[in-house]
Amino acid sequence: MPKIIKDVEKTIRNCAIKLFVEFSYVNVDMKMISKKSGVAVGTLYNYYKNKKQLYLSILKESWGNTFNKLDSINTLDVSSEEKLRKFIKTLYEDIESRNGLGKALINTSADELKNDKEINDLKNRLILRIENLFKCLNKVDTLNTCSKIDTRLAESLLVSILMMLEFHPNDKEDNINFLDKLINLSIK
Repeated sequence: MPKIIKDVEKTIRNCAIKLFVEFSYVNVDMKMISKKSGVAVGTLYNYYKNKKQLYLSILKESWGNTFNKLDSINTLDVSSEEKLRKFIKTLYEDIESRNGLGKALINTSADELKNDKEINDLKNRLILRIENLFKCLNKVDTLNTCSKIDTRLAESLLVSILMMLEFHPNDKEDNINFLDKLINLSIK
C-alpha cells in the first residue's frame, strides 16, 4: 500500500528548499529530494519536470513575495529617508530569510542557471524596483540622468547585503544602519 503524504507539493518544496540551502543547487538532485521528502522520484516528476523547474518555482514564489512588499513600500506616503530605510530593511530581512537560496540572482555557480531567462528576469525585476526607489527619492537628481549609476548602486546594495549576511550575520541592525547611511550618501 503506498504511503499517503498530505500536501505533497508543499512537502516537496519545503524539503527541496532545505537541501538547496544546505548543499546548493549544483549538489542537489531529484533523488536527494525524493529521499528527504519521502516522495517517490517518479512522483516528483509529476509535479516538476526537473530540478531546475522546481528551483525556479521556489525562487519565483519567494521573490514574488518580496516584490510585493517592496512595491507597497514604494507607494507609502512617508519621508524619503523612512521609505529608504523600510526598503533596505525588507530587502535585507527577505534575503536573510532565504539563507542564501536567492544568490542565484546575483551570482550563480551553476552553468545551467547562468544565462537562464527566468533567473535574469527575476534579477532584472529586482534591480528595477531598487532603481525605481532611488529615482523616487527627492535627493536623486543626479541619478536620474545616468541609469548605469542606478543599476550599479542597486547591484552594490544587493551584493553588500549578501556580504554582510556572510561576514556579520549577528549584526543585523548595524548592517541595516550602515546600508541606509551608505545609500543615503550615494544618492545625495
